[in-house]
Amino acid sequence: MNRQGCGSPSTAFARHVWRSEPLSFSLCFSEQGATLIEVLVTLVLVAIGLSGMMTMQARGIQQNQSAYLRTQAITIANDVADRLRLNSQAGLDDYYSLALSQEASDFSIDGIHDSSKKLAYADLNGWLNWLSTALPEGDAEITRTGQRITIVIHWNARRDRDGISSYLHEVDL
Repeated sequence: MNRQGCGSPSTAFARHVWRSEPLSFSLCFSEQGATLIEVLVTLVLVAIGLSGMMTMQARGIQQNQSAYLRTQAITIANDVADRLRLNSQAGLDDYYSLALSQEASDFSIDGIHDSSKKLAYADLNGWLNWLSTALPEGDAEITRTGQRITIVIHWNARRDRDGISSYLHEVDL
């Protein structure tokens, strides 16, 4: 017998084999299950693990949204770059020049007779409308230095570098 008169299973089995006593296992009251403290410690560990998993899930969603917005910016920049290549003379004549905060309505084609300027303004009008709907607080600027056109797109990612993200794309005409 050990602890407080409780028999261990091995001594009970030995009594059964050698003395032909009925096999019975008795357990002490102190060994019957987990204590309240053990259960609470387990719950705390599980809660810590679950909160870590929730944090990782939230971070993954944020990164996915950031990647989606950057992909949108790249697609939008490539679109205007293709338009510039197709109407390269208008690009060299600075018809595609765009300053930050300019609106699509600034590029109305009413009263314009030059076909390349009309096409450039129509391109910019549609492109700026797409930019404003595809990116949160989307804005852009297009500048020319010699034969090189620089397209910079800005948007508010709300979690990246104080909310402002940007993408730069250059085109050689």
